[in-house]
Order: sequence, then structure tokens, then C-alpha cells
Amino acid sequence: MPGTIFSIISRSITISHKIIYVMTKTITSYLKKSKLYLMVVGFFSIFFLTSACHCDQEEDKIADNKVLVLKFNDNTNDFIEGKEYKSFNKTDEFTLNATKESNANEVITNITYAQTNALVLKTSTVPLPGKGQILIPEDFSSADTFARVETNDYVAPKNGYKELESYILDESHFSDLWSKIQSLVKVREYLRSNPEQQIQIFFHQHSLEKNTEGNWIFILKN
Repeated sequence: MPGTIFSIISRSITISHKIIYVMTKTITSYLKKSKLYLMVVGFFSIFFLTSACHCDQEEDKIADNKVLVLKFNDNTNDFIEGKEYKSFNKTDEFTLNATKESNANEVITNITYAQTNALVLKTSTVPLPGKGQILIPEDFSSADTFARVETNDYVAPKNGYKELESYILDESHFSDLWSKIQSLVKVREYLRSNPEQQIQIFFHQHSLEKNTEGNWIFILKN
């Protein structure tokens, strides 16, 4: 009889240990799964929240202040390349200032957008037989990347043009240059958004000697 009672007690203890072990394993597994679930939910919550904030910021930041720089071939006067600047500094005013830095070997000309203090154009002019360069912008886009309208109409700037320095560009020469770009989609957009503007004109003279070749450059503001 005592042996029987002892055997029963031993089996009861063994069963209890097994039950406790199973319960502990189940609880541990549940906790692990719960932690993993919480981690997954937390990760995706943070991801969607930060993504939403990012999109909102991108929608708020619209670079709607634009400047278009168009460069012509120095011999044929054909439009050869252009650059569009985009800025978040919104202003309807558009003042370009031309300043020069001279030394014995070259003249550096800076064209600055006064209202935003942005450098639009930087050129060098050097003695012959050298040829000055456009230093800024460095990333002009070629003419064939600029789309043209499919209509045959002709548009002209309502208020003509303005020389940044005294080049004595006559009307017929301006009209010839303008005819090469007036059909550009970008130019039409700029004229529609800012119809009262004057086209800003800069002549990049390659050499320090007078009456030498150079590139005509038109600058527009949207």
C-alpha cells in the first residue's frame, strides 16, 4: 500500500511538471509571437507615417520660380543649347546684374538674379588666340531635347528685349535670333505665364579684342 501511494504521488508530480512545462512553453511562444506582431505593426506604422510626411513635404515644395537660358551658335545664330533653373524662392521681380572681374589674362563676367542672389551665368573672356568659355552653367541641354509646338503660328515678346550691357543689337538681328526659339514649348510657356517680360540679352564675347566673335544668350523668366 505505501508503495502504491508513493507511485501515485510520483506520477502526479511528473504530470504536474509536464503541465507546467507545456503551459510555460505556450506562454513563452505567445509572448514571442506577440512581440514579433508588435514589432511588425510598429515598423509598418512608422514606415507609413514617415512616408506620408515625406509626400506632404514634396507636395508643399514646388519650384515655381524658373529662369530659362538659351544659347545660340556664334556663326549661324542657330539655337544650340539651353538651361532651365528652378527655385523655391518665389518672386515676380526679375533683375539681372552683370558684374566683371578683370585680371591680366581674362575677364570673368557674372550674371546674377538679384532677387534670389542666384548666379545664372558665368563666362570668361581671354586674349587671342584663346577662346573664352561659359563656366556656369556646366550642364546645358542640347537643342534637340527642347520640344517645339506643332502649330505654325508666330509669337513675339510683348515688350521686346533688354540688353544687359551695350551691344547695340538691332531689331532685325534680334528677330532673326528670336525666330529660332519662339516655337519652343518652354518659350511659349514662359510667355504665357509672364507676358509682360522683356527678354534679357547677354553677349558672351570670346576674346578681349573688340569686335570678335561670341555667343548670343537669351534669358527668360516664367
